[in-house]
Amino acid sequence: MSELVNQARGLINAASAAIAASRRVPPSTASTLLAGLIVNEAKKQRPNNLLLQCIDFDGDCPEWYHIRAAMKVVVRTLG
Repeated sequence: MSELVNQARGLINAASAAIAASRRVPPSTASTLLAGLIVNEAKKQRPNNLLLQCIDFDGDCPEWYHIRAAMKVVVRTLG
């Protein structure tokens, strides 16, 4: 299994825990940047995958739900 998939799974777990805690704490800058790096690398590895190409973290800070959904796409695509 690739390190990228392992990192994506780690973010899925972190996002799930944050969502389950029912707090309105947004993802940290580091979590958001990591999610963006994972998505960008996945896009490079699968340039023809439309789901990956549609993920965009530019602009507003994503919520944990968005990060979790994006990481699930990465895991399913690359895993």
